[in-house]
Amino acid sequence: MSSEKNDMELPDSTVNIRRIVPVERPLRCVWTSHPDREHCCHSLIPAQTVTTAWRRELELGRACAGFFHFAWHGHVWLAYGMPDGGVRGVYCPTHRAEREQRLGYDPELVLRVAAGYAV
Repeated sequence: MSSEKNDMELPDSTVNIRRIVPVERPLRCVWTSHPDREHCCHSLIPAQTVTTAWRRELELGRACAGFFHFAWHGHVWLAYGMPDGGVRGVYCPTHRAEREQRLGYDPELVLRVAAGYAV
C-alpha cells in the first residue's frame, strides 16, 4: 500500500456525519409605536405554530388572504395569512388587544372564536 492511499483513509472513529435541519426563525410581533420603528415589540412565536394555525383555517374553507385569530399557550394572537399557506405577520396578545380596541372590535367575540381554534 502506498503512503498516499494511507493518508486519504480516515479511521472510523473520526467520521462525524451530522444531519443538517433547517430552522425557521420565530416570528416577531409587527407592532411599532413610532414611524422610525425604534419602539418595537419583542414578543416572539414559533413560525411553525402560526403557519399550522393558518393552514387549519385554509382547510376549514378560508379562501382568501386576511387576518385570523388563534390561541397559543392560553393567549390569543392575530396573524395575517396568505392564500399560499404562508404568514405575512403576527400581533402578540397585548398588541392584538390594543389594535382591536382601537378598531372597535368586541373582545369577547374574538376570544370565543379563537378558543375554538387553540393550537
